[in-house]
Amino acid sequence: MRSSLEEYVEKLKPVAERIRREVEETETPIVVTAHKNADPDAVAAAYAVKAGLSQVVPDADLRLILPEGMNQASKRVVRSLLGVEPADFEDEPPEESGLAIIVDTASIEQLGKLREFIENVDFILIDHHEKNSLVERAIVAAYDPSARASVEIVYGLLEAWGARIDEKTAALLLAGLLYDTRHLRGATARSLRIAAELMDRGASLQTVITALQSPPMSYSERVARVKAAMRMRAWRLKKEDVNDVILAVTHVKAFESSVARALIDLGADAVFVVSVGDSRTRIVARSNERFARKTGVHLGEVMAELGRLLGRSEGGGHRNAAAVEARIEVGVEDAKKLVLQTLRERLAEKGFELEEIE
Repeated sequence: MRSSLEEYVEKLKPVAERIRREVEETETPIVVTAHKNADPDAVAAAYAVKAGLSQVVPDADLRLILPEGMNQASKRVVRSLLGVEPADFEDEPPEESGLAIIVDTASIEQLGKLREFIENVDFILIDHHEKNSLVERAIVAAYDPSARASVEIVYGLLEAWGARIDEKTAALLLAGLLYDTRHLRGATARSLRIAAELMDRGASLQTVITALQSPPMSYSERVARVKAAMRMRAWRLKKEDVNDVILAVTHVKAFESSVARALIDLGADAVFVVSVGDSRTRIVARSNERFARKTGVHLGEVMAELGRLLGRSEGGGHRNAAAVEARIEVGVEDAKKLVLQTLRERLAEKGFELEEIE
């Protein structure tokens, strides 16, 4: 009897073959890329796709390009697990390229500087986000919103291609899986099987966890967390038998994601952190599973809506983690009012009232 993982690989074989064929038939350089400020899931997926396809189509000219870099977690992982500097990754697409492979990206806006390039070439998509506006435009899409991380899909593709996964690639894939599943707290049975397979191929769980760990917080980050807590306004969501969900809004100048995580740990169920400056407005949102389960609100959809309202923006993300960045600067209080107005409308549609906690 086949395991669910074996069945998953079998299911991916047709799309894996289509991807291989497209790569084989492309005579120009092929760009492999991901969203800007790439997290470990995006970096691992892109790196492994390039490594796998280089084996099965050895003549292909594959270029891994991250023009707007990686987040801090990815930089630590790349240095620790691959032994290279983040700056070693190429950062500009070749002019003659006619095909791209995009991983872990839900919208064209998330590609930043690569947007214009992608709009003028064919592309293959590999992604797991619940909402994705690129799927219909892709010439081939390995799209699975049931996957907890893009590396789950990539692992299945590598197996379908019969590509060898070396120790470094296995470690990087495990880092991506741990990162997007919050160290397996959000894993499925398939996620756990893939994690075990990667460890069988040489990935050390302890080494990967150590690589992902944040260094001790700086004074500036600790101050940002404290100030955010001081400025925070909080509301209780009320609807029939639901009256214990807490929503919080605050603002800082930096460390938005760190602040959001801290306020979730403090007791909030959903947090929206506004940051304004340098001709841009950034909003980061995080929530726990209880918020998602009891409200049915998808943070990626909220961020996409805020992006439309702000204009000149890039917004979207997951159900419990999302962000929007607009290339305009609005007042802090105006931005917070816009967040609250959007949330009130979205929650009212689901029958919730907001009662401020004094």
